[in-house]
Amino acid sequence: MPEGRNALPVLRLGRLELGPGLRALQPGQAASGLVATAILQMPDSGSERQYAWDVAWSDAAREAGTLGADQRTAEALAAGAGTAVAAATRAVVAADGEVLLARWLPAGAVPGSVRVGPLPGLLEIAAAVARRPAHVVVLADRHGAAVVAHAAGDQYPARRFPVGARPGAQHDPHPGRPPALHHGERHVTGREPESGGEQNAEFIAGRVAEAAASVSAHIALGAGDQHILGAISGHLPSSLGPVTTIASGPVPGYRDDQLSGQAAAALDEITAAAIGAVADLVASSAGEPEPAAVLGVEAVTQQLAGQQVAVLLVAADFAADTSGARCGIGSRPTELLAADDPAARAQVPLADGLAWAALHQDAIVVQLRDRAGPLAGWPAAALLRRGPAA
Repeated sequence: MPEGRNALPVLRLGRLELGPGLRALQPGQAASGLVATAILQMPDSGSERQYAWDVAWSDAAREAGTLGADQRTAEALAAGAGTAVAAATRAVVAADGEVLLARWLPAGAVPGSVRVGPLPGLLEIAAAVARRPAHVVVLADRHGAAVVAHAAGDQYPARRFPVGARPGAQHDPHPGRPPALHHGERHVTGREPESGGEQNAEFIAGRVAEAAASVSAHIALGAGDQHILGAISGHLPSSLGPVTTIASGPVPGYRDDQLSGQAAAALDEITAAAIGAVADLVASSAGEPEPAAVLGVEAVTQQLAGQQVAVLLVAADFAADTSGARCGIGSRPTELLAADDPAARAQVPLADGLAWAALHQDAIVVQLRDRAGPLAGWPAAALLRRGPAA
């Protein structure tokens, strides 16, 4: 992982985690067969949403069968569809009749498709997850506070952390007084009539940091009282704060269910800035005598083999532009070889191979709009974990 201030943009991007099933997958071996990947957009069907969703996945399963997937694997796609929700995209990967990955993605984040091949099509899925990093939402006003922790890509259910009362906090003897009579803004973070406002803010910030650590988050969003959120920000570490306000005013029940749209918009802005910072870092470092980044597929492949890639960057047209290009998978998932290399265990599409190698070393995958600018005309680049390129 890059060090110092250069690490912060990377930490504010999401990473697609490979579960045990995907990590155990061995492309090219008869036992694993072909892998089916389906990405479907939620149909606009009004009151018949679930029925339309089931039909769409039945169609995807049939298409996977015509592309070569065995019946059990094709049927597993539909089994991973889940319950229809409004405005979302579902990605499912299946092999050997089992669901290996099933994830909700932001609506419209990835074009719909059905693919069958020796490897799952994870490039675009991982790039969508990069834009939905782990984050916490702090909900606070003068009457209470709570923190909700969200894992990257919402892979796991959100976890609510009630803040509770600060140890040793005093009770306000006149709780019905207007806020202006509570000894000024320094006390808007609590009901105490004297001192304690900053102590309460520090206490809440501690709970925010605790919730963030539980999901490895480096983004804090907030809703409620602006003064309180600002006071909390002052006690957060720079790697987490300040709190980005997404809504003002009371938050019923101290829950963030109704704030998903505002949170998504804020995350889009934050991750776009982080991706831009990473791309600029790659561009500035790649030309140095001892670069911490590399440009071009060949250079990226070499660094993937050494498990040195922290962030894989690809142009948005990379997969389409290299649709006929293939590479070989060596003895390790991170080892990419020439397609005709006798040591290759399987031939796979180049885009799938790069994503496969990157995700097997826990790298983040991002897509850039085009090859101009930071990519300097190259289709792919990589920010390295540490030190200059070998």
